[in-house]
Amino acid sequence: MKRIIVIIAKITRAILHLLGRGTAFPGKIALKLNKNILTFFEMPKTTIFVTGTTGKTSVVGTIYEVYKNSGYKVVSNIKGSNLLDGVTTAVIEASKINGKTKVDALVIEVDERYVKEVFKFITPKYFIINNLSRDQLARNGHYELVFNEINNSIKEKTHLILNADDPLVVKFGLNKKNKITYYGLKENKYSTKKNKINTLDLAYCPICHKKLVFDYFNYGNLGYYYCPNNDFKRPKCSYEATLLKNSFEVNGDVIKLNNDALYNVYNMLACYSVCLIDKLKKEDIVNSLNQLSLKVKRLNEFKINDNKGVILLSKNETPLSYNQSLEYIKDKKGTKTVAIGFTRISGRYDLKDLSWIYDINFELLKDKSIARIILIGPFAYDLAVRLKQANIDSKKFLYCLDYQNSLDFCLKNVLGDLYCVLYFDLNYLYLDQLKERGLL
Repeated sequence: MKRIIVIIAKITRAILHLLGRGTAFPGKIALKLNKNILTFFEMPKTTIFVTGTTGKTSVVGTIYEVYKNSGYKVVSNIKGSNLLDGVTTAVIEASKINGKTKVDALVIEVDERYVKEVFKFITPKYFIINNLSRDQLARNGHYELVFNEINNSIKEKTHLILNADDPLVVKFGLNKKNKITYYGLKENKYSTKKNKINTLDLAYCPICHKKLVFDYFNYGNLGYYYCPNNDFKRPKCSYEATLLKNSFEVNGDVIKLNNDALYNVYNMLACYSVCLIDKLKKEDIVNSLNQLSLKVKRLNEFKINDNKGVILLSKNETPLSYNQSLEYIKDKKGTKTVAIGFTRISGRYDLKDLSWIYDINFELLKDKSIARIILIGPFAYDLAVRLKQANIDSKKFLYCLDYQNSLDFCLKNVLGDLYCVLYFDLNYLYLDQLKERGLL
């Protein structure tokens, strides 16, 4: 019966592939017919699972390319869902009809809330946790709830690969017998002695509850931290990067960056670490990362006459993501126009709650280099109230409620370089319109 289910799922996947659609539907069918279907499959020698609040897709896509370029047969779910249906679809793709694997590696992105569901059936060889922070209040509640769900799902056989600069991620290593490898980024030109954001997601030692001391912050609550009672601190890293100009150096290797946003460094460093740990050839890893063809999903650049335009995908309800975009803009030189907008609060739920915009450090836009701020879409005036609270001069504000034509509005009213901080809805709209005009 299980073989028949696999055949049905594979036929469904083949039809969808011919139609140009990469969906999680084959996995959904298989799970509907047998909710324990994942127990039927043999896992390949290498299974790499990735979770975190941000960066999952970029990390998985990059690891996939490194393995592929190194001559491995590899399957991932970068074109499908990161929920249980999507993971099941990827496993089916990686398997023969009899459940035996036909690939060398399986690289999977897993939504934070679905780790517990996936790990009921699969114990990965490697598990990367890149970051963890408050995100989508209606779905996730408190980030400690998400932490506990993930933490309780981790099996002892899994090799944990953790971001040493995030204290909430390092907390996963407490009281664990797992093999653990840490990676991190040294203090650099973007580091600050003072936290740029309004709140920290882990401000107190998880052991003695004394307030943590930070020597520096890279962004958010990522940086160098320690407990005054010496109960908890940033661990020693096996892979520690030094930021250079448009690149970083780690263990004697120089890796080029598509952009110098710090989240990009952490994403690439996670990939470099797991590939070396799994004993891929060092030369192949470095060459592949330096010739990366993966499109940077969160940042796209285009030309506006003699100036540049940048589109920064920024997730609503996720302060960590949004603040990275704002910090990136603030650190850029020259006169700037910033466009901010979204047409819906959530991509999954019908929400009216805008309280999350008060967790975002819009105070970063209180800068002389920012000449104009264009507020776009049905929530433009809500954003204006938040920006006024940040003591930003409202004379800089322009409003465009007609989001369908807001790109034209931005191009007509731009002063200097244009930085568009957009949610998925407007992000895809702008990319399509820029491609139509040959600007991207």
